[in-house]
This record gives sequence, C-alpha cells and structure tokens, in this order.
Amino acid sequence: MNRRHYRCALMVTAAVQLIAGEQAFAQSAKDTSPDASTIIVTARRIEERLLDVPISISVVDQSRINKVNVTSSEDLARVVPGLGVDSRYSSEQSSFSIRGFTQQLRTSAAVGTYFGEVVAPRGSGLSLQGGDGAGPGSTFDVQNIQVLKGPQGTLFGRNTTGGAVIITPTKPIDRFEGYVEGSYGNYSMRRIQAVVNAPLASWARLRLGVDRQKRDGFLHNISGIGPNDFNNTNYTALRASLVLDLGANLENYTIVSNLWSHNNGSIPQIFGANPAAGFGSFAAAQVARRTALGEDGRYAVENTLPTPSSLTKQFQAINITKWIATDNITLKNIASYSHFIQDLRQDIFGSAYAVPLTGGYLSTSFSFNPDGSHSSDQKNFTEEFQLQGTDSNGRLNYQAGLYYEHSTPGSRTAGGSPGIGVICLPQDYNDFLHTRCLASPRSFATPNSGTIEFINMAAYAQGTYKLTDKLKATAGIRYTYDRVHGSAQGLNYGYVGAGYVTPTFIGCSAGYPAATNCVFSGRTSNKKPTWTLNLQYNPSDNTMLYGTYSRGYKQGGVTPFAAAGVSTFGPEQVDNYELGMKASFKGEVSGNLNVAAFYSKLKNQQILVGLQDTTGVHPSATSVLNAGKSRASGIEVDGSIRFGRLFRIDAAGTYLSTKLEIADPGFPEYNVKTLPASGGPIEFSPKWSTNVGGTFTLPMDESMGKIEVGADYRYTSSFFTGGIGTTTPIKQIDANLTWSNVAGAPIDISAFGTNLTNQFTYGYVLGLANSFGFNVGYIGQPRMYGLRAKIRFGGK
Repeated sequence: MNRRHYRCALMVTAAVQLIAGEQAFAQSAKDTSPDASTIIVTARRIEERLLDVPISISVVDQSRINKVNVTSSEDLARVVPGLGVDSRYSSEQSSFSIRGFTQQLRTSAAVGTYFGEVVAPRGSGLSLQGGDGAGPGSTFDVQNIQVLKGPQGTLFGRNTTGGAVIITPTKPIDRFEGYVEGSYGNYSMRRIQAVVNAPLASWARLRLGVDRQKRDGFLHNISGIGPNDFNNTNYTALRASLVLDLGANLENYTIVSNLWSHNNGSIPQIFGANPAAGFGSFAAAQVARRTALGEDGRYAVENTLPTPSSLTKQFQAINITKWIATDNITLKNIASYSHFIQDLRQDIFGSAYAVPLTGGYLSTSFSFNPDGSHSSDQKNFTEEFQLQGTDSNGRLNYQAGLYYEHSTPGSRTAGGSPGIGVICLPQDYNDFLHTRCLASPRSFATPNSGTIEFINMAAYAQGTYKLTDKLKATAGIRYTYDRVHGSAQGLNYGYVGAGYVTPTFIGCSAGYPAATNCVFSGRTSNKKPTWTLNLQYNPSDNTMLYGTYSRGYKQGGVTPFAAAGVSTFGPEQVDNYELGMKASFKGEVSGNLNVAAFYSKLKNQQILVGLQDTTGVHPSATSVLNAGKSRASGIEVDGSIRFGRLFRIDAAGTYLSTKLEIADPGFPEYNVKTLPASGGPIEFSPKWSTNVGGTFTLPMDESMGKIEVGADYRYTSSFFTGGIGTTTPIKQIDANLTWSNVAGAPIDISAFGTNLTNQFTYGYVLGLANSFGFNVGYIGQPRMYGLRAKIRFGGK
C-alpha cells in the first residue's frame, strides 16, 4: 500500500470511528440542520415543502448565510452553483444569470429578484445598469433565499426567463426577542447588525433591524489621482416590519426598508496590450508600471477621475393584506412603492494614459452624472391581487391574480464625458461642462440626458389537480401587456480654442431634431402569453418525479440614446423542457438528492451591439438588437448526506452547454460591430460549477453549546463574457467555525474565511485588444477573513 492509499485508509477509518462513536453523544448533539422534507418554500406563491415543488430550487437559510458571510449578491453566487452575478460596475448594480440567461446592458432582467413577494426596484437602465437586483443589506435577518431555476413566467411574470431569486425576510412574531451582532475582518472590515422583535399588543407585532458595514477596498490605486483604493464597502440598511391582526382571519403585513451606500465604486485592471491597435502603446506602458511592482501589482489599478464614486439610495415599502375568507378560499393583496436613485462616476476602462509635454491624459471612457442629476432615478409602483383556493375534496389547488406595475422617472437621468481620444486635464470636475481639454479636429463630447417609463399589466391562473394519490397535473397561463416609452436629449459639444478649454455647444447630435430641442422619443409595446404544464409523480411520501414544459419571455424596450430606427427592440422568448427527481431518506445515514435535466430554446435574443454609420448621416450608436437565437441544456444536481448527528456533507453541481446562433440583423446603413460569434457559447455560461462542503459537529456536552467546523471547495470553469473575453476558472476554499450558545449562554461566536488560498481571478473580462489595444478585467475578491460575535436576548 503506497503512502497516498495509506492516508486515505486512515481518513476512512477515522471517519468510521467518529460516526460509530457518535452514538454515545446522541443525547447531547442534536441535529438541527434542515432537510428537504422540512424546508418550507414559496416558489409557487404558497407555502410548500421543498420536496413537493416540481421546480429546480436551491435554498440558502440564515444559518448558512451567516456561516459563509453572505453580505451581497456576489457572495450568494459563491454558495449556489449555476448562479452567476454580473457586478462589473459595483455590488449595488449586480444582476443575476442562470442557465445562460443574463441581462444585457439597457435591457430588463433575465432573472427576477423578489423581496417580500415584490419585484426588486427598477433602475432606468438608460446607460449603465442599476437596480433589478439584490443590493447590500438585503441578506440580513431573512428566513431564507430561494433560487428558482428555469422560466417562472406564470406566477412571477415576464423577465424571469432564467429564473428568480426570492428573498424572504423574517416576519415579526408574538414574543420579545432580538440580537446584536458585530464582525471584524481584514481590510478593516467592520459590521454591526441589530434586530429587535416586540409584540405591541395581542394583535400587533413589530420587528426592527439595522445592518451597517464598512470595509477598505482591495484594489490599490497607483495613479496618484483619486482615492487610494477601489471596491470598498460602506452601507447602512434599515428595515421595519409590522404585522396587524385586523380580524380573526384578516392580517396586514408591512415591510419598509431603506438602503444608503456610498463607496469609491469598482474599476477594472488593464492586463493586456496590443501596441499595434488603438491605444495599445499607452496600455503597454501602464501594464509595465504595474508588473514592475511584482506581487504588489496584482491588485493595482489606475484611474484618472479625481472623485470617482458610487452612491445608491433605495427606499421600498411593501404592504400585504391576507384574508382567509373561508376554509377553502384566501384573498391576498400585495402593493408596493419604491424609489431607486444612483449616482455613478467611474473610469470605465481604468486607463491612465499620460500624454508627454501636454500635462494631460487621453480620455478613453468615463461615466459620470453632472451635479444636480442622477445616473438612475426611478419610482416604481406595483399592485397585485391574488385568489388562492382548494376544492371541497382537496384534490384541486388553484390560484389566480391580476398584476399592475408602473415605473416612472423621478427626474431626467444624465451622463457624459469627453470623447474617446481627447486629451484632458485630470482636474476635480463634477460636471462635464467643467472639463478642460485640448482642441483638435476630434475633440468633441456628447452629453446625454433622458427618461424611461415602464407599464406592465397581467392576468394569470394556475391550478394543480390530484389525478390519483400519487399523480398530479399542473397547468398555468399568464397574459401580459408591456409598454415602454423613452426619450433622450442629444447635444454635441466641441473643444474650441487654444490650450485647455471648456466645451462649446455646437448643436444637436445627429438623429436628435433641433425642432424638438434635440429630444428624441421612442415607444414600444408587447402582448405575450406565458405558461407552464407539469406532471408530478410521487411513488412515496419522500420521492417525487416530475416533467415540465414552460414558456417565458423577456420584454422589449427602448434605448433612446441610440439613433432613430435602431432605438427599439422586441421581446425574446424561451421554451424550456425539464425532467427532475427529488428524494429524501432517513435512518442511521440520512439525506436528500435533487436532480434536474433541462433543454431550453431561445429566439429573438436581445444582443447589445455597436453600430457604425456607413452613410455619414446617422451617428454611430450602441443599441440592442433581436439578432440571435440560442439553446442551452444541462444537468443540475444537489444533495446532502448526514452521518448521524456529527457529520454532514453537502454537494451541488451544474453542467451547462450553450450555443449562440446569430441571424443577420440586416441594417443596410450600418456596420454591426462587436457582434458575438455564431456557434460560440452564451455569455456568463460556465460549463461546470460545483460546490462540495462538509460540516463536523464536535461531540461535547449540550451545556457547553455546539461547535461546528465547516469547509467548502468551489469550482467554476472559465466562461465567455463578450468580445474575446474569458474569465479565470475559480478554484477556491472557504472555511468557517461556529460556537453556538457558548457555555450555555445566549452568545454565538464564529470565524470565517473565503478564498483561503488567495487565488487571483478575473470575474469579468472585456477583450478589446484588437480595437482599443488593450484587455480589461474586473478582479475577484482576494482572501477575506474575520470574526463575528452575536448576543441574543429574549426568545424562548
């Protein structure tokens, strides 16, 4: 027996001894970990056992969120294989992707995010993406987070072609309890949470919570311009929930939340240069400066904006009224109002190209909103009425509803920067009009401002009928009407005169008529049905087999900053076919296993492209075209095995195969640039993603509390992100240690660490070497670690 086999034999023998010896501690080590037969989810808008829902679902409860330190959308992707996150601009603007369905810039979400049964606040999406996701502070004090995979177009509506992420906050209960929790970690991470739950009367319950976190950035700015670091964290989230029992069967539930986040924003790193193209010679010098720093240059970036920042303000109020009219009928009304504001000032490519003898820098691409305006400012109102019921013999469960959503601009959103290639001073300007650049034939700038409005109305119905005690059939349909109206003002400025000068107004940008004060408007509307058909067979109480066919769609829209004729795009549509199995088992060894195989066909795919004018009449533009179709297929597996009460193994994995087919968009007056390659994979579609972890509970007397030690290994293969960009494969180890009820006191302490091997990764790569002369990558988090202490009070 060689040394490797000998080690394996020792490990197996030790594990067997631990499992066998565990019986001696059966009375003191209680297994409180949830399994599929006890987890309650709301994936079909009603409470059901996870094991009974014929949908591929991953569930992350609050205990898991705490152990692995999930504080943002990016962190959630660490623990759910197959869930992708695009956070290239900041964590406040993250959007999710599932099964290859992702959100292009200036389009609606492909994966819907819901908090407290209401869709996440929209951003305007006129330029850079904002809103539509789970921002900081949304993952504290929650019951669980459910990730639904595949189209959810019947009960959740359009813009869920990839799936949905459902965040369920903890509801007020009828006893006094709460906790205070503090965390400290590397990069000067400091976080404090506090929650208090109080019964105000026999018919009123209140829950208040706050989550405050600050952390230094892990990207070091070596340009000497602007802040010392990027990708820092600085937010405060507040939440208040109130439940009122207005009658014996009438309940009113209100959730009010507020988020304030202000940090330096995110910035990419230039890591490759092509001196033969574009700005390649400047990029090569920047890469050389960074590599000369050796190990200190791995997380080094450069910037030419003196005051870059990302400021997000989000308010949301949700009111849910539930009336149990009879034993068989329940009526529910869900209304919400939200306001999302974001100000973004960012060096898009992270370039610092100094021009000798001029004292200036080459402008590549910036995004900043002028003082007095916002990058995104959107108000959202939703109203949904539901009817849920069962027939007299309990064989039919049904629900129906009406939905209305209206998203309006709070103000005109604005942005602008000097044109690419203009030489400018890196001065402290807060407004495009105060930039100072050198005059030349190419010295120009085109600030834009605009608004966008969304209206959505839908009616839906879905029912599940028990054909036999073991066989159920489900059918559901939704009919949706969407309307989008957008307008934009396009102005053309030039830098005229000697030396560094401020911009001078020249006239309307091409495509923006002077007769309307340089304002262009576009409108589009869609009417689409979506549906689901499902058969579910339960050979036993803890085993289910199912097959589903579903139709979903993502709404069309308007890109008013694009030229007339290419400013609107239509909806994209997906057909999904899925077979799955769910099972749980109990005994000396217990656990659960879930398997789903799927095949999806997408047509009229929305693709972001660059359009170059060939006539000299139209401006070049970036717009969204319905130019593609694609297919995606794969297998999703997750499960857990519990060896007695002391040891648990959790594993999940996704295999995904995607193929994109591009149709000729057919614009005779434009050359279509940056069109993805036909036959290649879809963006944000890693072929493999896995997560394997174990948790060991120390055998100790219950009076001393419970100590759990856990570790996870996660792997995500590289994937395509647009152009010629491909990310770094992720191979990382996370670990955590938690001591609950320390010495019998209501105190929990824990330690956590992520990316313990400190693997360097690019989470998003934009390959521009053949055009701009450089490649840029958004860097993933380095090793993070910290300690947490929690004091609980009240309760049972």
